[in-house]
Amino acid sequence: MALTGQTASLPTTATGGEGATAAGGPPWLGDTTLSPVMACAVGAIVTSFIAVGFLAAYLPRKAPLGVPAGLLVASGALSVAAAVLLRRRPGFAWGVFFSVARWMLAITLIFATMAEYVFVYDKTRGAPLAVMTIVLVLAAINVPTAVGFSVARHEQPAL
Repeated sequence: MALTGQTASLPTTATGGEGATAAGGPPWLGDTTLSPVMACAVGAIVTSFIAVGFLAAYLPRKAPLGVPAGLLVASGALSVAAAVLLRRRPGFAWGVFFSVARWMLAITLIFATMAEYVFVYDKTRGAPLAVMTIVLVLAAINVPTAVGFSVARHEQPAL
């Protein structure tokens, strides 16, 4: 059966409008604005992964630490900026954020621990291992932050 010329209508609510919310407004689509929290969290993840990749590319030789240390500082600064911006959001759905972020943290800590084990097993020692550990921790914290934020920001605020 062809539906040419016909349009499907959105379900109506008690207030009678097509697709309207209970308050009578348009349907809630969540926070669809570009967010600096997401930009900072993803930037911290990317700089962390680049630093880990740079260090891993030199294994088993000793890697120069200038580039990874600079990326570590950048990742740390972006992590702090994401935390500050996230904390300043009014009406944020913290319950949803933590329910998503805690499980993502468990998963990313498992991955980071496995990566750390590989580097220790390959006899990575000293400053390269310290930089690698800090960068892996930053990545393991920022992935749950980004995922938890991306879910919680679409939670409809209480009226």
